[in-house]
Amino acid sequence: MKFYTITAGPFEVNTYLVFDDKNNSKEGFLIDPGGQEKRIDKMIKDDNIDLKFILNTHCHIDHVALDNYFKEKYGIKIIASKEEEPILKNLKEQAEYLGFDYTGDVVIDEYLKENTSISLGEINILPIFTPGHSPGSMSFLVDEKYLFSGDTLFKNTIGRTDFLGGSSDKIINSIKSKLLILDDDVSVLPGHGEATVIENERKYNAYLI
Repeated sequence: MKFYTITAGPFEVNTYLVFDDKNNSKEGFLIDPGGQEKRIDKMIKDDNIDLKFILNTHCHIDHVALDNYFKEKYGIKIIASKEEEPILKNLKEQAEYLGFDYTGDVVIDEYLKENTSISLGEINILPIFTPGHSPGSMSFLVDEKYLFSGDTLFKNTIGRTDFLGGSSDKIINSIKSKLLILDDDVSVLPGHGEATVIENERKYNAYLI
């Protein structure tokens, strides 16, 4: 497995382009496409990636800003949690409030199911339901080595809970009961900011001690 991190937009969202570099098919997917579409298109072309779907950790405007662009250009589906539907209904208001271009409603084509793995070539993706930042926030454990944590877990901090459907109790419980139980050396790749590892967050994250 190989992945690129593309930081984009006014809130510096980390978009991840993940693909199977062990097979000639080079099947891949996007996590939270938030901007820099031309750069991502070039990466897809240069590496000859066969893009299959979009995964959204959650559906705030900064994380789904380019969902429709990539869905339409590559003929792929959007996969996210059903519990994020109320967030999507508020998408236009989010865009207006935060200064994003509103490019139309985002429709989830397939709902994620917790602990039901998604396989793509040699890549295994395990969705983990981690509500708190939003009602349907998901984290993705890929190949048991990489945790794409969205806006749930960051280096030495956690996601905000003052948005629609947020809950401080739920996000703490999600992290402690579902993420901190992972192996120490699992890389945490968040929706914003720099990467970390589970061991660091278990020992030093003041919100979780």
